[in-house]
Amino acid sequence: MPVVQSVPTNIDSIAPGIRVLEVGAGTIKRVPHAVTLDVNPLASPDVLHDLDVTPYPFPADSFDIVIAEHVLEHVEHVIRVVEELHRIVAPGGVLLVEVPHFSSANFHTDPTHRHAFSTRSFDYFVEGKTLARYRYSNAFLRKREARIGFEGRSVIQRAIARWANRDPERYERKFAWILPAERINFVLEVVK
Repeated sequence: MPVVQSVPTNIDSIAPGIRVLEVGAGTIKRVPHAVTLDVNPLASPDVLHDLDVTPYPFPADSFDIVIAEHVLEHVEHVIRVVEELHRIVAPGGVLLVEVPHFSSANFHTDPTHRHAFSTRSFDYFVEGKTLARYRYSNAFLRKREARIGFEGRSVIQRAIARWANRDPERYERKFAWILPAERINFVLEVVK
């Protein structure tokens, strides 16, 4: 199957012809035609599988989009999981990832959380980034977006979000513990 030339990054605009995998979806399926993969049999996933067990039961390049909302913070080996997601996504496909920001109080309240993230956490996979020189992986991604999200929708909270996203590295180094964020949304393009 050919790679979709323009993969949508807005979940609400994913058309039926686009191959989608939702990992750790639980009982909430965001895209009606998506394949769901979860470790919890009570969630009734299409594929029952633990993300920490590789390889996944899919051939290479099986999907155009993988949605991973609030699941990567639970896995044991983030690098191995990202490598496996990279393998099963077609070139030019995207990983839509939502994870807790390291300053989130909610990250610390869930005893099953193993990892918190910053806007630079996936830079190990992004060629040309300073962190990529450590070469933890041969899977490469293009970081199209890393957007910090805050709890609430007040005018002040929206203003803080706009300010933090103008210079996320500065926000994370100097202000994250004063004005804590809730989550980060990533759009990561698979490069092969």
